[in-house]
Amino acid sequence: MKRKNYLVGILLLALLISTCKPREDIKEASEAIKKGRYSAAIKSLKSLLMIDSLNPEIHFNLSLAYCYLDSVEKAYQHFLKLVELNSSLKDSIELKLLLAKFLKIEPYASSPIPMAKMNQFKGSFGPDNELLAVAAAKIDIADIYLLKLDGTLIKKITSKGMNTDPAFSPLGDKIAYVSNIDGDEEIYLYDLKNDTTIKLTDNTYTDFSPSFSPKGNEIVYVTDRDKNWEIYKISLKDKFALRLTKNKFWDGFPSFTPDGGHIVFSSKRNGSEDIYIMNSNGTNERLLFATKFDETDPHLIGENLFFRSNRDGEFEIYKFNIKTQKILRLTFNEVPDWNPRVAPDGTKILFSRKIKNKWQLYFLNLSSSISAEVIAQKIKEIQTP
Repeated sequence: MKRKNYLVGILLLALLISTCKPREDIKEASEAIKKGRYSAAIKSLKSLLMIDSLNPEIHFNLSLAYCYLDSVEKAYQHFLKLVELNSSLKDSIELKLLLAKFLKIEPYASSPIPMAKMNQFKGSFGPDNELLAVAAAKIDIADIYLLKLDGTLIKKITSKGMNTDPAFSPLGDKIAYVSNIDGDEEIYLYDLKNDTTIKLTDNTYTDFSPSFSPKGNEIVYVTDRDKNWEIYKISLKDKFALRLTKNKFWDGFPSFTPDGGHIVFSSKRNGSEDIYIMNSNGTNERLLFATKFDETDPHLIGENLFFRSNRDGEFEIYKFNIKTQKILRLTFNEVPDWNPRVAPDGTKILFSRKIKNKWQLYFLNLSSSISAEVIAQKIKEIQTP
């Protein structure tokens, strides 16, 4: 009897070891992928696959490793197996973003803002991430509209002149915009509570691209008052304007960081348009992101820098992580995408897409990545002769 129990114990121990060993090997392979040792991970995982061909963790890690090695077909093969096995690992954000890049499809869900066939040039999120201020036109002369994300019109704010560049205040009680109602482009301030408008800048030059500080007491903007495009900051209390950039090149599209300590902007001081950052008082200018292409319209939320670039041909919207140095293309199409504006919480992006000579406003939902099933269908489509 004792001998029998001993043998049973040995068998159970052997079974336990045989079960734990592959798990440890998969964990080690996963760690190797995180450290960039993709080939070593693949070698180990392929051995494990011979023992357990239906293990979703093995297929997941193989697909991930092959993605990082740009071995696209093999990455597709193991991802399709994940979907076939109906494993929750198929919904890994990291893996779906990599596969979407290879398939040249948008990694996040995008939707148009319905607005009755109007040209929608630019939009801005309110603090609730649902209310929008939009510059739109039936023909060529644009007005500023207040509407919901689903396209429901709340009110029309302007009625005369060409009006564009809307920007919500952090509290959602004011909207800054640009208008040529007095003959040249100036920045105006609309008060939603009182339904009143004041003229914020008043000169004979062109002022545009306003953006509020996080406290809502200042606005940065672009002007040619110095016979060159420079960035200024104006106080809403006394309308005092402070020059922040001083050079002979284009500086534009400024926006505050969420903590108010810095301002990101684009500049052509090195030839192509690159992205810079400076202190909110204009000191300590330094390069943040640059390529031989044009990068502009920057917004820095935490570690993520959002901008548009023509690095792949037409202008598209991108996200760059300044810590990991990884870049992600957010839009994929053959038409230009312009004017990205990020929601205060960083979960949505508004942008304008030009389709058949007409601008249509879209929003990307960064909290809703493309489904695994859509990716699988796209893979099957390109694999079909």
